[in-house]
Amino acid sequence: MVNNVKIYKLKHNEFETDYYQYAPHMNQDDFCFYQFVGGNPNQTEQLIDQLHTIKNEKAMLVGIFRFPFQFEGKKRFETAIDQYYHMKEICDSVAFFHGEGMLDMIHSDTTVVEANNYFSSLEDELVDALENMVSVPGEMNIDVQDIKHFIKQNDGPLFLHTIESDSFDQPLKNMISAPYLPDNYADGKQMILNIGYTREVDMEAYRQINLRLHDMFHKADLVKLGSYFIDRPGKKFKITLLVNGIEDPFPQPEHFSKTSSKALKFKKKWENLFKRSREGRASQSKSAHTSFSQERHP
Repeated sequence: MVNNVKIYKLKHNEFETDYYQYAPHMNQDDFCFYQFVGGNPNQTEQLIDQLHTIKNEKAMLVGIFRFPFQFEGKKRFETAIDQYYHMKEICDSVAFFHGEGMLDMIHSDTTVVEANNYFSSLEDELVDALENMVSVPGEMNIDVQDIKHFIKQNDGPLFLHTIESDSFDQPLKNMISAPYLPDNYADGKQMILNIGYTREVDMEAYRQINLRLHDMFHKADLVKLGSYFIDRPGKKFKITLLVNGIEDPFPQPEHFSKTSSKALKFKKKWENLFKRSREGRASQSKSAHTSFSQERHP
């Protein structure tokens, strides 16, 4: 499979630098992942503005939301839940990570810098999983339109994860689960499954892994099954799971107020008009000053 799909990744704290570099190249076939760490109430309006700005580019927008650590306090967590629902409202879909679960993956003496880099790498794995799914050719392909249609089928969060191993003797749940990932992924409504296999994988092993996956995700409808050959020695599988329709991690707050896109567009329209008006006045002032100077200095 050959396609020209591009996958962009934007972080909230690097938005101004990266967005204006990527925006001219985005088109409707592309995917844009937006990463945000929730909890800071001063960033809510900026989160909404940035998401609406990306949404105007027509690329499929997938939010990656990380909930804060428990030690950061109840108020910060409540703010994060509000921010999560704002992201879910605006994005085509959203995937979430539990910050507290990420802490379980590191040693207590890990430096803050090392920890943050590791947490970001866990989120990057999600982006890599989708990129692998749409860009690697195989016997049974999964293309961009398959995934876009799949994402739009359900408004629940996404579960997107890749596992790779040469031994599947232990329960699949133990291999797929992680403390930072949703724990209800097996209850999703629909699933896309992509299985990569190396040279020495035999048909019996291939049959068994399919049966085990179907048994585990028996509640989900299999929308698309893809497979591809990995030209490496050994007997190894690389399995990517894309599941939609899982439950939100926390109930939507009763006081939650949806973002009005019309009000936001109206606000931006007036901001742009004001900006152009101010630039026009500055230009006229500069022109008048230049003319006056020329009169005094022929």
